[in-house]
Amino acid sequence: MDRLTSAYASSPLLFWVGGSLLIYVLAANALWLARSTRLGRLPAGQWLVQAGRFLFYLGIPYLALGGWPRQPYTGLLSLEDMGIVGLSGRWPVTRWLEALGTGLTVGLVAFLVLIVAWSGAQRMAGRVQLCFPSRPWWAIWVDVLYLEVHWAFYRGALSVALDDLYAAVFWGLGLVYVEWALDPFWRQGWRLGSQAAERWLRAALALVIALLFFLTRNLWVCLGVHWLLEVIFWHLGRERTRAAAMEDSTLL
Repeated sequence: MDRLTSAYASSPLLFWVGGSLLIYVLAANALWLARSTRLGRLPAGQWLVQAGRFLFYLGIPYLALGGWPRQPYTGLLSLEDMGIVGLSGRWPVTRWLEALGTGLTVGLVAFLVLIVAWSGAQRMAGRVQLCFPSRPWWAIWVDVLYLEVHWAFYRGALSVALDDLYAAVFWGLGLVYVEWALDPFWRQGWRLGSQAAERWLRAALALVIALLFFLTRNLWVCLGVHWLLEVIFWHLGRERTRAAAMEDSTLL
């Protein structure tokens, strides 16, 4: 905590992180208050929300990477700080193969642990408690991309400010959980059968990806493992929901 306090006093990156957290919390609560108003029911409302998500999840990291040279505090992060790497002297083929192997191993272990936990939760909660709404694969891909870049921004900024990757990874994970805890939509989702499974999976994958990034420092590997696990569980959740519906129809 002392290191974080001293870093906050000396590094503008922590102001970026704090500003990102504040923007997320204020926007989420503003949308929550506006959900039942006329403004919240406008057809253009969803387009505005999607534009806001794009600017928040991708725009803030872009500016921190130096995407707007006229700003005095941009360029504080490098692509490698966020794990956006390619074939280079620091990332030869052998290191890439090692990162891919680590990603496959962590992904497989995570899948086995999560499938056991999910199956147990299904048995305890009943057929309708845990389900995933139908969504196209590209929408899942966009959500995963947004989350991975957002999480990588927190990790990268904190790793530069604290000069400690371990602390940065898990402080960054903690900030993500704080964001969600202060988001009324996120809290409500835990109480709804149609959203509880999504919330559970996302919270679990945030931890998995934090560990994977610590081991690989490669955002592309994290992105691939995250997307693969998300698609698998959404497919399993939809199949479970469909099977439960068919079983109910045969009993009627």
